[in-house]
Amino acid sequence: MSDDNSQRSAVTTIITFVLLNIIWTAALTASADQHIISPQSDIVPEYNFEGPDIFGREVPFSVMYEINEVEGTSSSEVKLDLIFSDGTVVNLHNGESNVSSSEEFLLPPGPSSFQVTVIQDGQIFPVPSDLVEIDLRTEMELYTPIKIEGYVAANLLALALIVTDRAIRSWTASRRSRRGTPVVRKLREEWKEVEKSISGGDPVDVDDLLNDTTTSSMISKRRAWSVDEPEPEPEEGDQDIEEAEVELEELDELGEGDESGLQGKATLDEDVDTISDLWDKLGDGQKKRRGP
Repeated sequence: MSDDNSQRSAVTTIITFVLLNIIWTAALTASADQHIISPQSDIVPEYNFEGPDIFGREVPFSVMYEINEVEGTSSSEVKLDLIFSDGTVVNLHNGESNVSSSEEFLLPPGPSSFQVTVIQDGQIFPVPSDLVEIDLRTEMELYTPIKIEGYVAANLLALALIVTDRAIRSWTASRRSRRGTPVVRKLREEWKEVEKSISGGDPVDVDDLLNDTTTSSMISKRRAWSVDEPEPEPEEGDQDIEEAEVELEELDELGEGDESGLQGKATLDEDVDTISDLWDKLGDGQKKRRGP
């Protein structure tokens, strides 16, 4: 793996881990909202709801409420209780109306409820909505109980994604290297056909081999070279060698000579005064030997 690929892989790994941790951190701030009692709605004595079971752990739970008198009515006493699934009773408000507040608790899993009681002139009023308006909301942070487990899961997921990605890339690269380029694959297939023919299998058609663009182009070039290339012209040195061979053949026809012409008393040739005259004499002698 090259340095650029290694650096790119390291950056990708860091980004993957950071992004998954940011996603989980953002999920921790999310909450499940529920509107238990709306203003100007009929009020009943009891409101049941279910606490989520997240590995048996308690969930951070917030209660926001606002109690106001109905316009034109006298003041009344309101009692608001929160009863958990384990039987614990928490009094949220017990007093006059025109009040608002918020409380935070840890909600155990299981069924819980809110109980509302409106008292006027020392007696429980049968229709509370005629006297008061109540706005009651709740929020639950569902992921906070598994905060640590979530970070561990996010990092394991990032690691799994990185390992899987590298495994797929490695497998793809090895598969590509085994397959080779299209030209190499074509040549390999042709060689297999030739081996099959040599070993006694189905004969290979020459036209099939010539159909390949690369093979046909190479053969065409070789044919063009063999047809178009002219015969080399003889050089000057080669011509001199041929003339020398002809002279040697003529000398061979004369046979072996003797020393009879060199014996006896030498005579003076008055026509020879200079070296050029001697060359002329020798030239005439050669012409006589060769003939016309």
